[in-house]
Formats: sequence, structure tokens, C-alpha cells
Amino acid sequence: MEIRSGELLEFIGEIYQAAYTGEWPPVLNRLIDITQSNKAFFFLQELDNQQPLIMELQTTFEYSQSVLLDFQSRPFKCPTYQSTKYLTAGESTNANKYIDLTLHRNSNFFQDIYKPFKVFHSVVGILCRDADYDSIMVVNRDEDDQPYQHNDEELFRLITPHFSRAMHIFMALRFYKNQSYMSQSVLEKLDKAFIICDENGQVMIANTFANEKLNAESPVTLVANKLVIKNPIYQQRLLFCIRQCANRHYTDLSEQETIILQGSNDEHILLAIAPLKNKNTVNDIDVPCCIVTISFEQTRDWLKISELFLLTPMEMRLLKALYATKKMTDLTTIYNVSYNTLRCQLQAIFKKLEVGSQSELMIKLSLFV
Repeated sequence: MEIRSGELLEFIGEIYQAAYTGEWPPVLNRLIDITQSNKAFFFLQELDNQQPLIMELQTTFEYSQSVLLDFQSRPFKCPTYQSTKYLTAGESTNANKYIDLTLHRNSNFFQDIYKPFKVFHSVVGILCRDADYDSIMVVNRDEDDQPYQHNDEELFRLITPHFSRAMHIFMALRFYKNQSYMSQSVLEKLDKAFIICDENGQVMIANTFANEKLNAESPVTLVANKLVIKNPIYQQRLLFCIRQCANRHYTDLSEQETIILQGSNDEHILLAIAPLKNKNTVNDIDVPCCIVTISFEQTRDWLKISELFLLTPMEMRLLKALYATKKMTDLTTIYNVSYNTLRCQLQAIFKKLEVGSQSELMIKLSLFV
């Protein structure tokens, strides 16, 4: 089914709205309708846990709860998931281009889950993929249905980055805030700096981590109740991002703004500025504002990684790009190579580092500081 540009913008707005309200069924039902699918779902899995933290599912048919529970106990063993493990966050694909499910008919997963769940054709979008979490969005059709076409793939290419951003907002509201008591939750967050600024960059709330970490020795500090980057060019960029995000409503279609600084001792400082204004009672602040999340990461020992795993220069180039959350689809243009070439390079990296997915790759890289 084709979708007009106006309808697409409206749908993306609904995705962001669901991130704030937590009401995902209307969004998933509309996705089912647009793609003429029998099912739409997404899940968020913490890699250290067996059960998904979040599983949102809508279907056009009735199913046994035991089938869902079975799937929840082993989502990473899903053949469709396995076929998309090379993708990075924000990317999407028609999974059937990379996997022939007819070869899996006799497998336990196919018989126990795919068959009763009417799964055969799948389009997948990657919402989150790092050293802590994995999250994907999927629509399915049964074997007797028509395979997904280019227009379905194009729709997923357009909405996946927005769904990814909305999922991160949803995570923040669910785990870092307590819905209507957001400010207290921000103050209690201990592993990152969380700062709420008004449109002029005035700090309204800062957690303990921010007050302790953003000191005079840091490239970014709290001065006179304002967030300040010592480099004037980056400071100008920060104030621009804060002003834009503070006055941005969730139905606007922009991604969050990011600024990367070089700290001391090979430390990277990532500032993520995101809108906070909305129409719902999800926070206790009623003026235009935004939330600035500041994380500190040690850079990887790339020379050691290269020497230890015997990576080629091209493999190292790809590995660094993926670590910087670049998308494979974007890298094809940047490097002027085909997607299959990058995929082969990534497969070689996986083999040399003895990992089976992007998440496992990020976990292994985190060991080399």
C-alpha cells in the first residue's frame, strides 16, 4: 500500500506521541494497515537479561499466549533476527533477502513459533544496538501472503530512524523518570550527567553526577547556573541546539542533536540534546525546555585491537565507523563501496573477533580502553 507524504508525516508524529504516552497499539495497528501485515511488534532487550524489558505486539489474529512467552524466552535465536545482526541502529531491511526460511521449516523455532505466529515474510528496523541493549521493530506476513515490495522497504527506511528516536524517548521516560516525577528521577541518575535547561541555556535541574563531574578541569562545566563548553565554537553550537530543542514539539521530525568533545586521558564526551516539551503530563516542568545528557567514554585502544585480531586497514576503518554509530547504508556512499562489500568486511570482523552480532561486537570493544 502506498502512503502519501502528508499521511507519512502524520504517522511519524503519532510515533513520537506514543513515546510520551506509552500508547503503542494504535501506532502498531496503523503500521499493520499501511503495510498490509498480520503483525507488528518491537522489543527492547537488555543483553544481560533473558526476558525483553519491553515487548509491544499487535496482530490481526488470535494466538496462544504460550507462543508469545516462548518467543520472549529466546528472541535472539530467531532466524530473522540472525539475518539482521549485521545492521546498525537506524537501518532497516527486508529480511527475506538474506535468509531462505524454507530451509528452516523443520527447525524447532519454525515449528514452535513461526508457524503458529504466521511468520514468513519480514521487514525489520533496528531501533537500538549497543553494548547494553538490542531493540528491533518488525512487520510480518504469512507464507501464503505476497512478499514485501520496495514501497514497504522504503517506508521502513523512512520511519526506522524516527521510531528509534521515539523508542529512546520512551526508555528515558520509563526508566530515568517516574512519569509525572521526572525531575526527581533525573537527580537520582548516577552514571551520566542529566541537565534540564530552558531555552536560554539556564540550568533548571542538574543531577549529582553533573555537579561533580562537570568541574573546572572538564571541557564542559557548570558556571553561574549555565552549561558552558570552553571552546567558543562548540559553545555557540550548544546554545543553538538548546534553543532549537527547547522549543521543539515531539511532532517535529528532527533527531536529537549531538555534540562530541575530546576530554582528557583519551576520553570522549558526548552531549545529546533532546526536546522535553510535550502536551502530556509526563513531567513537572511547564516552560520550554530540553534535556541534555552528557556521557563520558574512554576511547578504544585501536592499535591494540588491530594488532591482536589482525584486522586489515579497511576492516579497521569500518570498525571505527560502526563504533561511532555510523550506518552501513551511509558508509556505502562515504567509502564509495557496495553494501555487500561492507557486509563481507563486517563478517570478517565478526569472525576475527569471535562475535556473532553488533551487540556482542560493542561489548568486546568496550574491553579495550
